[in-house]
Amino acid sequence: FTLYTVIPATAIGLYLALLAHQRLPGIVVFRTIFSSTVASSVAVSSVMFLLLLNPGIGVLNYLIDRTGGPTVSWLTDPTWALPAVAMTTVWMNLGFATIVILAGLQNIPDELYEAARADGASPRDEFLHVTLPGLSPTLLFVSVVGVIFAFQSFGQIHILTRGGPLDSTTVIVYSIYQEAFLHYNIGLASAQAVVLFVIVLLLTLTQFAIAQRWVFYR
Repeated sequence: FTLYTVIPATAIGLYLALLAHQRLPGIVVFRTIFSSTVASSVAVSSVMFLLLLNPGIGVLNYLIDRTGGPTVSWLTDPTWALPAVAMTTVWMNLGFATIVILAGLQNIPDELYEAARADGASPRDEFLHVTLPGLSPTLLFVSVVGVIFAFQSFGQIHILTRGGPLDSTTVIVYSIYQEAFLHYNIGLASAQAVVLFVIVLLLTLTQFAIAQRWVFYR
């Protein structure tokens, strides 16, 4: 679930931030649109996707059917339930990723781009050798926070699938909820909470350790 959510949200957020960073008339409107998901609550976003992914009246299946593809039971098929919840989570996190990355882009000095163009750098070279190194601390922050958000996911899973079908969307936080408040197994739920803390701590430390090789601070 973390892989399904963190990587796409960061990649799409980077793309939208690059678009919103263009100095064009009316670009503020697009910045507002791209970052608008940050203002949507978990409940509102989940209900919206509950309707969007409905197998009978959902817009997504309607578009797939119109193009001649097979419709999918997004929230009742164990194969597709986790990607469907991940899709909802990516949409929810896009606004945050876009805002943070856009702020990182605005902190990259224009002189670096001017020097790169003077040396004959192409737009691709500017992105690889100026933009990405300049954004590396921001991307690290987005990825670390994204991993923590993914491991804390609960509301969208509770509204969309309640951990099913066949426990295919029972992530660790939802398992803690089930054991503590449905099965009243407080001991097991407490142990899972400790394991969750250890996993998040180890993943965060691993991200910072790996980041020493590619994050550049100035």
